[in-house]
Order: sequence, then C-alpha cells, then structure tokens
Amino acid sequence: MRFAWGWVAVAAYATLLILVTADALHTRPSVVRRDAATSTAEQFVEAWERSRMGTYVASGTFERTSSVTGARVASKDVVAQLPPRRLHRQLGGVDGRDDDRSVFCPVPSAGEIGPSVCRLGEPGGPTFRESVMTEIAALRAMVTSPGALYTVAETSAGCFSLKQIRVEPRAPFGIRARFCFDPLTGARSASRVEYGEGIVEVIVVTSIRAEVQEADLQP
Repeated sequence: MRFAWGWVAVAAYATLLILVTADALHTRPSVVRRDAATSTAEQFVEAWERSRMGTYVASGTFERTSSVTGARVASKDVVAQLPPRRLHRQLGGVDGRDDDRSVFCPVPSAGEIGPSVCRLGEPGGPTFRESVMTEIAALRAMVTSPGALYTVAETSAGCFSLKQIRVEPRAPFGIRARFCFDPLTGARSASRVEYGEGIVEVIVVTSIRAEVQEADLQP
C-alpha cells in the first residue's frame, strides 16, 4: 500500500516535508520575489506555524476513502497541544512530543486486549520548537522556492488550497489539498487531501478549546 495508515502517517509527516524539499532548501536564493502568489503562500506558512505553536485541544473525525477499492476507514481525531507538549490521537494510535522526546503508542494488534504500551523516546533530541522550525523551513521551501512543489491560493478567510505542480512521489499533500485554520487558536479546523490512486483523507474538527488540561496530554 502506497500510503501509511494511522500513526505511521503522522509520525512520518515532518520527515516527508524535509525530504521532498531538501534540494529546494539548498538552492533557495537569499531574496524571494514577493509577488501575490508568494505572499499567499507565505500566509499559508504563517498559518501552519501558528497551528504548530498554539495552545488548544481540537477534536473531530478522520476519514480515509478509496474510490478505486471502495475501502473506508474512520476514527476520532484529537490534537492536544501545549508547547512544548503535543499529542495526536488517530485510528487507535497516539503520536506526539514531550519537548525533546517523542511519544509513541502504536495501534493495538488484532486480537490484542487493552491499550498498547506507550513508549517515550530518549531525551536529547531536537526540542519541540526546533522540530517545528525545521518543519516550517521545509514547508516554506515547498511553496515559495523556485522549485516549489505546490501553488497556494486563499479560498476564503483562513482557508488555503494547494495544487501539486511537479512530480514528486513523496508529496505529503497529495495532488491537491485544502486546509482551514481557526482564527482564535490557530488550530487546523478542517482539511482535505487528495492523493493519486483515488485516496482521499478528510479531517473535520467539531470542537476547539483553548484550555488544555493535564489529562488531555496523557497518552
């Protein structure tokens, strides 16, 4: 299967951003042309950065469908974030960070009774902020560099559409995507990503609160 399921897709996300834009980052000029398209792309990057540094709990649903096979999988989708801590619950797995340590609770195996055992990574890795800044630098190159992978358009206040403009099998946003962000907290409030081969992933956020409790951050 071309696209990873559950926590694998979440855990690999930042790595994909870096890998697919390594060349663009290396060759990016010191001065970027500030035309209208670049300005809109930069607004998207800024909205993404705000979503990764904000404090909130965003709850909703995740759904992945295939128009080719007719397969469908769905689950609750919850992001709890209080930098430098973050947890993302989806498809029975949990992925996140506790500053310089990763947090990982795999999806329970078939027939497994009870929740899976969570693992906390070794300390001393990139801090939460360092990790986010690396992700943002790669994202900026992906949409503003001369070798940009996507064009960006603002479809409505706080919502952006992306369209792939060159071939890249590992493109993390598929062939086209749409993301919306909450104006109060910065949280991602909706997303739709269309991949090749008829795969579509949709996140619908039904509630967002700015107060994060300790229980929200417990795997």
